[in-house]
Amino acid sequence: MAPWKALPEHLDPQAGRLVDRLRRLKDATGLSFTALATRTSYSRSSWERYLNGRKLPPADAVTELAVLAGADPDRMLALHTLAAQTWTGPQPKDAATPGTSGAGPEPTEPEPEPGAVPEAAPAAPTPAPAEPDTPAAVPPALIGEPDAPAEPVRARPARRTLLAAGGALVVVAAVLAVVVTLVLPGRGSAGAGEEEHRRTATEEFAFKPDRTYDCDIHRFEGRLYAGHSDTQDALLQQISTTWEVVEAQCLLEHRGYRIGGIDGAYGPATERAVKRLQDKEGLVVDGIMGPHTWEALRR
Repeated sequence: MAPWKALPEHLDPQAGRLVDRLRRLKDATGLSFTALATRTSYSRSSWERYLNGRKLPPADAVTELAVLAGADPDRMLALHTLAAQTWTGPQPKDAATPGTSGAGPEPTEPEPEPGAVPEAAPAAPTPAPAEPDTPAAVPPALIGEPDAPAEPVRARPARRTLLAAGGALVVVAAVLAVVVTLVLPGRGSAGAGEEEHRRTATEEFAFKPDRTYDCDIHRFEGRLYAGHSDTQDALLQQISTTWEVVEAQCLLEHRGYRIGGIDGAYGPATERAVKRLQDKEGLVVDGIMGPHTWEALRR
């Protein structure tokens, strides 16, 4: 990388300090003036003027270069504030051109030939003394503090923190999904029974005289189930053949009201068992399964 030209002699020490720090940041990025123009909102010729001390760079340009080099923008803005108070050269008029990388027309200031000694800036009227900033305006630690080595270009810590947090959440969600999958099916007969009777209740029932059904007797939320239906109010009587009949037969057998076999057909034996249950529970003895009989049967 070619050595930097000497700064104009008229520059105040604070202005020279700002330009020197900006030069270090550019060197840290490893970018040429052309590449720097494509990565920021200011043109190549603007950056040459800023970094050769011929024009005070705008605050936005200082911020963009600091971010690009991974430096602290606030610290650079503090140096810019000090330099602006004593800058005796032309004030910045370059405007950022978003989306064009500074490719718009530039002020008509002739560029020096390569290797030429930069001209001294014409004497300018001494500006009126600016009102000094209060001590709180510029952090005391920045005044007279030696420049720290330019930081290498790297991702901002806040972004890394957000990415790490997002990855941790994904891992936690995956672990919870595995735990739910492994634990819920084995949490007890009540949970498994709920899935079973809800699943089989949706299947079409086909009566077969020689077929009998097993009963999965369990409690769920204080009620008895047999794994074939979760109905609370299905009306059943003779000639009914449904999963609800299988459910009622299983629960009747479980309570000691024998009906012979669990076949899903509401025949005379099932009706007699229902009447005995209704008589014991003080219900209307009609042999028909209804809401009140289901409530007594599932207790």
